[in-house]
Amino acid sequence: MSELTGYPPQPNVRLARRVYSRRYRVWAHVLLWTPIAITVVGVILGLGLFAAADADPTHSSSALGYLGLVVWGGLAVLSPVLLGSFIAGLVMLIRARS
Repeated sequence: MSELTGYPPQPNVRLARRVYSRRYRVWAHVLLWTPIAITVVGVILGLGLFAAADADPTHSSSALGYLGLVVWGGLAVLSPVLLGSFIAGLVMLIRARS
């Protein structure tokens, strides 16, 4: 028996591209850029606090250095959440563009 009997051959049709809503694309950008902004602000704030603490050691400005350490510690603790948000936003953005 021949394998050609039965169903007709499938036409060469491209599958329709999935369309993502504007809200989906906006959330992709929010999830992508929020952790970047938080990290940049935290690093700059920490460096600024370290510089302020180092500039004037006579007037007990060491508290600013400790506050800079707290800011960097907060970034270290939040890094898994920030990384997860960045990766999710990146995947969503790649899906929306392809």
